[in-house]
Amino acid sequence: MKEVKKVILIGLDAPITKSIEKYVKEGVLPNIKKLIEQGTYAENCLVPHPTITPPNWTTIVTGSWPGTHGITCFHIHKPGMKLDDDNGTYQAFDSRDCQAEYIWESAERIGKKSIILNYPTTWPPRIKNGIQIGGAGLHINDWRSTKDGKPLPKWYVLCSASDEQLFSTEEYPFSDRVEFKPVKKWNNLPEGEKFFETEIKVGYRNCREKVEPKNWYLLLYKKDKGWWVRVCRKKDANDIVFEVKNGDWSKKVYEMFNIEGKEKECVFMAKFIEIADDLKKFRLYFTPICQLDGWSYPEEIAKELKDIEGLPFKCMEEGLHLEWYDLDTYIERVELENKWLGECAKYLLKNKEWDMFFMHAHAPDHSYHGFINQIDPSVCKDKEIVKKYESAERRFYISLDKMIGEIVSCGDENTLIIITSDHGAVPTHGYFDEDFKRFSVLEILEKAGLVVFKEENGEKVIDWTKTKAIVQRSVYIYINLKGRDPDGIVEPKDYEKLQDEIIKVLYDYTDPKTGKKPIAFALKKQDARIIGLYGDRIGDIIFGVHGWVSGEHGRQIPTAEYGIGSMKGLLIISGPNIKKNYRLKRTVWLTDIVPTICYLMKMPVPRDTEGAIIYQALEEPNFLLNELSELKKNYERVKKALDSQKALTHQY
Repeated sequence: MKEVKKVILIGLDAPITKSIEKYVKEGVLPNIKKLIEQGTYAENCLVPHPTITPPNWTTIVTGSWPGTHGITCFHIHKPGMKLDDDNGTYQAFDSRDCQAEYIWESAERIGKKSIILNYPTTWPPRIKNGIQIGGAGLHINDWRSTKDGKPLPKWYVLCSASDEQLFSTEEYPFSDRVEFKPVKKWNNLPEGEKFFETEIKVGYRNCREKVEPKNWYLLLYKKDKGWWVRVCRKKDANDIVFEVKNGDWSKKVYEMFNIEGKEKECVFMAKFIEIADDLKKFRLYFTPICQLDGWSYPEEIAKELKDIEGLPFKCMEEGLHLEWYDLDTYIERVELENKWLGECAKYLLKNKEWDMFFMHAHAPDHSYHGFINQIDPSVCKDKEIVKKYESAERRFYISLDKMIGEIVSCGDENTLIIITSDHGAVPTHGYFDEDFKRFSVLEILEKAGLVVFKEENGEKVIDWTKTKAIVQRSVYIYINLKGRDPDGIVEPKDYEKLQDEIIKVLYDYTDPKTGKKPIAFALKKQDARIIGLYGDRIGDIIFGVHGWVSGEHGRQIPTAEYGIGSMKGLLIISGPNIKKNYRLKRTVWLTDIVPTICYLMKMPVPRDTEGAIIYQALEEPNFLLNELSELKKNYERVKKALDSQKALTHQY
């Protein structure tokens, strides 16, 4: 049997296993198909509850449940903090909040080296003798903390150096409005006709550090029957930042920005999206401006990645929702990021010393938040819309498959390959139904008199003097308890009675549109250990909803299925001692990945691992026992030979 000497773990955020299987059958995902044929595919990989990003990625690399590692939702709430989401929680991306040991920490104890790429909730780095790229958010230049390391509340994101921008002659939310005028006092105008100009400010949106914006000029002109835009530092057409034709992307633009008083090199791209001959329609899109340092450990590693193909930028779906750009442009952005992740991984794996590699790509999650309902024919009845968005889904999976192929090519016959995910996604019930309202636990509690609102400065706010319980984060309800919570009014003696009352209210609720019961389960805090939740970072009631309930993931239970969607995790394992072309039927949990790696690598499990070895995926489940038996047999042989020598009575 070949020995496992290295591990490559590639994580995809929120892929739908049913979609992957469909596209594998179509033949458009050859690298994933090959891994399935050469390895084991787990049909029933279940993920922890809540089915959301930070806790489940943390589970994958610690082998422990959220109650143990302490990352219990997308946000964290600790005792003594206010109970409302706005002021009483912060985003759970700080590695210092993880109470469990990561697998790369246990690996370092025996001298093994790891490379970690864009893996959430791992910054600041806790690795000492390895390489880490990103980990403070969902993308390399996406930060969920301030420059001082303070975690951000709500859903705020900061960028280094600056967020994406849209320059348009029309009014788009959060865009930069521009108005073109005939050129005046320009030098070195190029060949062409119909020259127009406008001034823009670049590099000021959602900056993590103090960035000095650039004031540049757009030179718009017609050439060869097409429109071009030239971005210049001043009114000199030869002082070019970049030039791009209508409908095209620019080349990668490298530019120095003054950040916190220091000149820092950054990179971005732009797309000339739209132009009308009367100039009433014009759109020029800038990707986030990506700082080329500050996100690697050791710090100097980032400099080596400067010329990697693609872009290490924040690639989310909000621009699609705001209609800054079309669906094709969105997918092109996804492809740019996935290309960078694949090329970055390949560079590090080929040029650095490593035993273990861990990475995460977020593309499926953002895409499904953007348009999962348009893909599902049971939700969207317009066949042309479904066809259009299904094509986009196919494209982002193809992009991910190419990325996987690049990375897997860096392994050898002694490399264990794992493809996995933190959760899946489901379409939102009733999305195209105007009468449908999102299922709201807050409204249920309000109707039961457990949450009370009041008017304050013309706004509806919670009256904490009368509120007994409040829903918080994805799946938690907190009792407003005296002695624990800042505004507590519920006496400790009434705690369990109120828990029972809340659970009854949840189970009694029936969705008026469908006649169905949305609540799949509701547990008291003291009973939630059965789903891996306990400790002081969870609510007093934990609930889960069925797959048809509104929302793509988070509060949906791990077994939820609805329409094209599934909440199940993805798990493909290929490599030495792994069964070939085998479909594993038994239930597998994300907690099982770490102990399986450690067993095959013959290394110590992390301190807090709670999962089990996936023996049924192994060709020789007892290979260590067999090795031990051989060692004992040889030991006995050596011992017998030594004893025989010692027993000799003559000497020479």
